[in-house]
Amino acid sequence: MSRLAQISRYAQTKPNGFTLIELVVVIIILGVLAVAAAPKFISLKSDAYASSMQGVAAAISSGKTMVYSACVISTSCDETAPASTGNSLGNSITVQGQSITLAYGYPRHTATAGIARMINITDGVDFEITTYTSSGRTGLRIRPDADYDANKCEIRYSQPLAAGEQPLVEVYIDEC
Repeated sequence: MSRLAQISRYAQTKPNGFTLIELVVVIIILGVLAVAAAPKFISLKSDAYASSMQGVAAAISSGKTMVYSACVISTSCDETAPASTGNSLGNSITVQGQSITLAYGYPRHTATAGIARMINITDGVDFEITTYTSSGRTGLRIRPDADYDANKCEIRYSQPLAAGEQPLVEVYIDEC
């Protein structure tokens, strides 16, 4: 068989598989799509903030119950005493080595000596702690130390207003 016949026969057969260039182009296209589409389907940051805030809500629930229980069984604590006015410590109890100020046996909604001290969080360290007033109630607002508007990703804690009442804990994590 002549050389020309061999080349002609080779040209008529179709090669099997993809060329390297075709594979590289497909990989690049898939990479671009993954980078553009992945953030829309995977919201890890917001899920992390929501989980963190659920942890804070659970800590508040446990903390308020622990403090109230400790106050009820303590002979030096009065669970019927209202929150003291001004900066006075008033009724307080020591729980886990921390002095917690009370309102009707539950931690007050203060960042320095109340519920924030009980659950061991501080302003500016992973969380932003501010106060709020809504529907005649005041309290403590705890948000992730991130760029969130009020009522978007937060936990609110308001001390009881009367003896026998429990603190108000509101959880807003749907928009974290």
